[in-house]
Amino acid sequence: MKLSTQNHFLSDYFGFERSIEILKDVGYDTVDMSLFCMSDNPKSVFLTPEYRNAAEKLKAHADKIGMDFNQAHAAFMYNWKKAGEVEDRVIPDNIRAFEICSILNIKHIVVHPLPYIPYYGHEDEVKALNMKYYRTLEPYAREYGVKIALENMAATEPKWGHLVPGSCGSPEIYIDWFDTLDSDQFVCLLDVGHAAIAGIEPQDFIRALGHDRLKGLHIHDNDYRGDRHALPGMGKFDWEAIMKALSDIDYTGEFTFEADSFLGNFSREFKPEAAAFMAKIGRHLLSRYDYYESLKNK
Repeated sequence: MKLSTQNHFLSDYFGFERSIEILKDVGYDTVDMSLFCMSDNPKSVFLTPEYRNAAEKLKAHADKIGMDFNQAHAAFMYNWKKAGEVEDRVIPDNIRAFEICSILNIKHIVVHPLPYIPYYGHEDEVKALNMKYYRTLEPYAREYGVKIALENMAATEPKWGHLVPGSCGSPEIYIDWFDTLDSDQFVCLLDVGHAAIAGIEPQDFIRALGHDRLKGLHIHDNDYRGDRHALPGMGKFDWEAIMKALSDIDYTGEFTFEADSFLGNFSREFKPEAAAFMAKIGRHLLSRYDYYESLKNK
């Protein structure tokens, strides 16, 4: 299994090209391309007419150093309460992100479900809204040869403030959404941290989605209470059980960190060293996956 991580925190400090050089040097096999800048940085080159040139330049640099991109993450920090935001900004940004993915030869991109209607108590309405949203995006994703990855989310129960499963937030909800879309243009990505704060053990969610659905991961740790995006080992997850579950379903995707909060704790000069430590943790976890795989051959 290949080891990957988002380049978000590194690219903010070093730029996209240097960020993938650092990740290559410290031991990652591939990169999750963070396109958050399309919503939280109005000066992003990907929002200018030069976006194609920028993507082509990044692809050429990646090829030169022997690095590639396993997946991407679309922007999601929008003004969801603003009238027309989805039609005028979110959908066009996603379409451009698909085009960027086609240039970078990225196989799937995470597109968060629309969040501007409270989930709890409005489950059917939120599902209908998002079925329309994803089906609007589907032909553009097909045109650019990239699949849309759904992601499990958590929601807040309004009366007590408890975190509960949100959009795609439990195996049952996730499978229902995925099966309703009923298209080979969609895949399932599991965020293990979101699973846990919604009250579901990541290893149970992995087994429920199974081999045929689960094609991507966001790997991080937490205390089952907050979305910490911490490094594995800094929370309470049973990582041995998680790695065994991935082996049990014959998972064939990448092991992709989304532990950006860990990198965020360090100053610019120490971020490469922190990324290297993350890679060592990742290699250790992958060795446990390999161990369970080896038992199948005995």
